[in-house]
Amino acid sequence: MVLISHDKLHAVKKLGAGHIQEAFYLVTHILRKPSAIFEGLTQEEDEDRRGVGWRCYCGIPPHSYRTDGKEAPPYPRQVFMVFVNQDRVAYNWRWDKADPDAPALPRNHQTRFKRGLI
Repeated sequence: MVLISHDKLHAVKKLGAGHIQEAFYLVTHILRKPSAIFEGLTQEEDEDRRGVGWRCYCGIPPHSYRTDGKEAPPYPRQVFMVFVNQDRVAYNWRWDKADPDAPALPRNHQTRFKRGLI
């Protein structure tokens, strides 16, 4: 079981309907059906500001959400990433550029993470 950070939910609420839909639908989808799970974050921007980041779940969900909350196709050449800390709290998620040679994985995944789990 993975929970969503209370602070993150409050921040998402202020960003609008599209971000709320991402939190509810896309985070859940990627946690249930990831293309890959990586462990050991090596880039500072991926870390949880309250502690050590632990895992990154990533994949291409069936759709994205526009700012008004309406469904749209997934972003081309991007993957959706969900960052989870050692307390099993999802503290961040976002779209990021995909690896051109492995489109279901994030760019620089070989050096961005210490190891791949799946």
